[in-house]
Amino acid sequence: MEMINKLGMVVMDSPRVVREELLQGTGAVMAEGCSIFVEASNVKDKQITVFRSAGKDYPRERKSYEVERFDQAWKQFDEWRLS
Repeated sequence: MEMINKLGMVVMDSPRVVREELLQGTGAVMAEGCSIFVEASNVKDKQITVFRSAGKDYPRERKSYEVERFDQAWKQFDEWRLS
């Protein structure tokens, strides 16, 4: 499935590329039915949020992770976008 950033540019299907896009690029990557993006949790800290739109068989969901736990956020995003 194709992924795009906030500017509509295609993002490669790679955890390394997505991490760079989140932390040094536009801050968001979207796929059909889900997205992963960086949010400010307070003035100093950021978190990575994974969001899934409601579907026929599942409700809308949102999970947040500390930036240091990108691997967990990526696994959740990858699972949701491929389901």
